[in-house]
Amino acid sequence: MPVSFKVFSSGYCVAGQHHAQRGAKAKKIRFYATWALIQHPQHGNILFDTGYAQRFHTVSATWPEKIYALLTPVTLAPEEEAHFQLSQQGIKPEVIDWIVISHFHADHIAGLADFPNAKFICSDTAWNDVKNTRGIKALKKGFLPALLPSDFENRLHTFSFSDSSEVHPQLGPMVDVFRDKSIQLCSLSGHAKGMIGALLDSSPSVLLASDAAWLKENLEGKLPHPIVRLFFDSWTDFKDSLDKVRAFHKANPEALIIPCHCEATYRHLQTLGYAI
Repeated sequence: MPVSFKVFSSGYCVAGQHHAQRGAKAKKIRFYATWALIQHPQHGNILFDTGYAQRFHTVSATWPEKIYALLTPVTLAPEEEAHFQLSQQGIKPEVIDWIVISHFHADHIAGLADFPNAKFICSDTAWNDVKNTRGIKALKKGFLPALLPSDFENRLHTFSFSDSSEVHPQLGPMVDVFRDKSIQLCSLSGHAKGMIGALLDSSPSVLLASDAAWLKENLEGKLPHPIVRLFFDSWTDFKDSLDKVRAFHKANPEALIIPCHCEATYRHLQTLGYAI
C-alpha cells in the first residue's frame, strides 16, 4: 500500500570527512541527524528514528556519558527537535502512532520521549544488545539509557528476521510491518548490532538506509576509514550490509537511497520537495 514520506533533520554533530570516506580531505563536516515521517492511509503517522533532542545535552552532562558529548559535539536549536517540527506541520506529537527505531545510538532515539502515544518497533537483536547495559558498557555501544521513556518496554514491539518468510533479492529477509508492503524492514547490521533499514512503497520508492552508509560516496564504493572499526559492532557485517544497499541501488536506480547523515543527500531531497 503506497505511503508518503518526508525527511527532516534534528541537529548535527561534527566529524572528520576522512573518517566517513577513506582518502577524503581531513576536514570537519556535519553529520545531520535525519529522520523520516511516513504517513500511511490506514495506520497513521509513523516515524523512522527521531534525531537529537535537547535532553541529549542533559543526559550527557555528567560522567561517563559526557564522553559521548565530547567525542561528538552536537549542535541543536530547540525549534529543530522532531516534536516541534512536526507541530509546525500541523502534526501533534500525540498523533504519532508508531516509531521505527533503526538502532539505539543517541542521535536516533533522543526524541522518543516526546511522543507519548507512540508504539516502538525494533529488531529483537538490537534491543537485546543494549537493554541490560549501563554506564561505560552502554557508552561503548553508543547507548544512553536515560534517553528512553520510562514506559519504553511497555510500548515496545520487537521482531526477529529468523521468523520472516519474505526474502528480497538484494536486501535479504524482510519484515512487513503492516503486511501490506507499505513499510518493509531489512537487516543492516554492522554499524550497530541488529540495525535495520526500511523500504517504503512510495513514489519514488525509498530505502531509508540508516548508518549502513554515511555519505552518498559510500554508496559509490568508497568505504569509511578503518579507524571507525573501533566503535562499529562488526566491520564484516557493516561491509555486507553496505554491499546489500549497493546491490539494491544498482537493481533499482530510480529508488531514493537515503543515508541518514549525508548533507548532500539531505539538500538534494530538499530540492525535490522530499525534505524539510
